[in-house]
Amino acid sequence: MENNKILAIGGGKGGVGKSFVASNLGILLAQSGSKVILADLDLGGANLHTWLGVNNPSKSLSDFISRETLNISKLLVPTNIPGLSLISGAKDGVEIANLKYTQKRRFLSALRNMDADYIVIDLGAGTSYNTVDFFLLADIQLMVVIPEPTSIENAYRFIKNSFFRQVFHNSKKFGLKSVVTPILRIDNPYNITTPKTLIDYFNKLGGSKTVFIEEQLQIFMPKIILNQVRTEKDKLVGLAMKDACSKYFNINMTFLGYISEDESVWKSVLNRKPLAVASPDSVPMQQLKTICSDILLKETELTSKNNLLSKLAQ
Repeated sequence: MENNKILAIGGGKGGVGKSFVASNLGILLAQSGSKVILADLDLGGANLHTWLGVNNPSKSLSDFISRETLNISKLLVPTNIPGLSLISGAKDGVEIANLKYTQKRRFLSALRNMDADYIVIDLGAGTSYNTVDFFLLADIQLMVVIPEPTSIENAYRFIKNSFFRQVFHNSKKFGLKSVVTPILRIDNPYNITTPKTLIDYFNKLGGSKTVFIEEQLQIFMPKIILNQVRTEKDKLVGLAMKDACSKYFNINMTFLGYISEDESVWKSVLNRKPLAVASPDSVPMQQLKTICSDILLKETELTSKNNLLSKLAQ
């Protein structure tokens, strides 16, 4: 189904709740009547099956990457949730931790042709090319952050590296690879260290370079989910990050909302039963339901806007 939507859950730091958000978001989408596939792309450290209470599968992503399994649908593992299936990375070892870009595109292309309305991807920690590339290839890019200094710092690094990586890949299409490659090096002589300094540099070059960088800004649209919120002060972190990205990076982020820290979350992990099933009326699930609704509403509005623009252009 070429019209399905791929949602990627990233964030930079481990332990912030990406798998919690991915698994329960997938369940909420399935419970709304959609056909959903959860794909565990935390390569070398997959655990989404544990969140869902699913045993280790006999086949996983590595079978498709190695071409031992050519039909990606053979990787699907049923869950106890109607409409929800899993592609697990539980048996994947470190040998697939450095996939080629062509392998990533092949996998995402196969996912797009699957019979599903939504595909939710749970990504690993860090800013490796594996994580960042899958994040950028998704239609909806979600970042999970917790209100702690290390998580916030890693989130900013994730945003920066993701934007730089997007610029690098898309520069090939514009014939600007020779311009982009040297300025994205750590030791570049142009003092380009942030998205803002990169944007300013391209705007000074003018012409097609300005058009190119403006387009990159328009298509780079990560959204922030603040997790494990404890205090009133914690609640302010999401909007503060949004403002900081606008001021210092020239990047417009969307803050979707926060999820409170609650003992029901870790209890659901211990019991291998998703929170959406174990405690659907808990505070974290009510908050995640609101976030899920906002995601769907924004996508509906964006689709309607794009359809209108297409008609006006005819």
